[in-house]
Amino acid sequence: MSSELLRACVGRGPWLAAALSLALADQGGGPRFYPDDPLWVDRDDRFDASAAEPFELSEVWDMIENSIPASRPADPGRAQNVNTVDEVPDSSWFVNRLGRRPMSVDEIVRGPDLAPKLDVQEWVITGGKGRAGFQPGFRAVDARRPDVQYQLEVDLEQHAELATGAEIIGTALYHAIGYHVVDVYLVDVDPRKVRIAPDAKDRDASGRRPYTRDDFEEVLRLAKPNPDGTYRMTAGRFVGKSLGNFEHHGTRPDDPNDIHPHEHRRELRANRVFAAWLNHDDSRAPNSLDVLAGEEGRRFVRHYMFDFGSILGSSPDRWWSGQAYMFEHRELLKDLFTLGFRVRPWQRVDDPRRLPPAVGRIGSAAFDPASWKPEYPNRAFDNMRPDDAFWAARIVSRFSDEALRAVVAKARYSDPAVSEYLTATLIERRDAVVRTWLPAVNPIVDPALAADGTLSFDNAAVVAGVATGPVEYTLTWSRFDNAADARVGPTVEQRVTSPRAVAPASVLEGAEYVFVAIAASHARPPSWSHPVHIYLRRTSAGWETVGLERLPLAR
Repeated sequence: MSSELLRACVGRGPWLAAALSLALADQGGGPRFYPDDPLWVDRDDRFDASAAEPFELSEVWDMIENSIPASRPADPGRAQNVNTVDEVPDSSWFVNRLGRRPMSVDEIVRGPDLAPKLDVQEWVITGGKGRAGFQPGFRAVDARRPDVQYQLEVDLEQHAELATGAEIIGTALYHAIGYHVVDVYLVDVDPRKVRIAPDAKDRDASGRRPYTRDDFEEVLRLAKPNPDGTYRMTAGRFVGKSLGNFEHHGTRPDDPNDIHPHEHRRELRANRVFAAWLNHDDSRAPNSLDVLAGEEGRRFVRHYMFDFGSILGSSPDRWWSGQAYMFEHRELLKDLFTLGFRVRPWQRVDDPRRLPPAVGRIGSAAFDPASWKPEYPNRAFDNMRPDDAFWAARIVSRFSDEALRAVVAKARYSDPAVSEYLTATLIERRDAVVRTWLPAVNPIVDPALAADGTLSFDNAAVVAGVATGPVEYTLTWSRFDNAADARVGPTVEQRVTSPRAVAPASVLEGAEYVFVAIAASHARPPSWSHPVHIYLRRTSAGWETVGLERLPLAR
């Protein structure tokens, strides 16, 4: 049975999964690898999700639920949605981009945008933004394209360009990483070219009511106009029927394709690395978006990272941004017993108010990726293992200085000092992320066995320049019986000082599968001695890597 078929059966429901498990038990458990391994596409659009209904998550409940202390296992286990070579397949959650292929600087900067710029002559307001988020805004359409709706948001006057710049930068970077994001554009809105649709509505504490010109004027009063009387705003396109937010634990009950608990999805666990890099302390369920996509009769739920207006520390009033949770029970008790005179570490961090108001609370001098915290706990973040963090750090390492400089330029800051500071800070924080998490596990990557029996591989920490000095590799070879899921026959050990070795002929001869464990000896953490397990399958063209397991130390 192929792994695609196995995946499809599991998606049908627990009763079929149980029956399938019993059938496989009678057959000795089945082979370790199927002919279509490794899978690079997770067909989680297979079953129709048309019955999915909008779900509105309470922000207050999400904070309370995730802030209650709870015990968790020392090791939550390997992420459940990785393929046999320890990578995340493309899915309704994630699409491999910079992590698997080169991207030009122009492609990274363009992000999800459908056009270089949004040219709107007249905006028609269709409704208010409601109470979501701290940025003032409204919903509107281009008078020439009333079928496409946008959410427009403006900066607060005292922090002009802060949140709009963060939104543009975060959208481009998260898209290049691989997440689904909506396309967002910088626009200059002329109030004289804005009208309100007769049926426009807003929602406040008292419920739904008509949206009025006074509502629009109130948004403008909170913002700072450009010299020509226009207002700088971001315009984010609505991409389909909104189903509300996704949580960072459990699954969505009305989505038959959602079978992996969210706290065990690698792209959600490892988002802690990306959030730390960008100080996305507002990385929580209310800043996510589920959308019903696909054609009639075959709808599926696509999951978006949404609303980046608060990354880069763009909520300046949160002094603890990235340094502490909003509510930390033990810390609050300590404050109580010291009558509030205790000084917490984050209170010693320099206040960036000496910087232009378009710069948020983000720096690099005191940045410690391992101790970074979001606004409040996140179940998926708490389950991140070193192998999840390693996967994410490799992606972060692939953002060049040139690409980061160009992404910051896309935000069109009026003060060059803002662009210079943010570019330098993103580069320095990127380097800190790579130094922290690339060497934390055995960093063997990209193994390939040539037809002539030459094995080559890379050491990601050495390639990234965060590990120097001599490295000795110990390779342990054996044949592998795929049907029995067992190593068979004698083992052969080799020691090399470069990422290259010739496979023993006695192991390769007549073998369909071979196994090699690679351990590294270096003056780095002891995790390097934990071997990476590699499985290779013979093909008509030679050999292909069909399996890779990274064995991290217990947390």
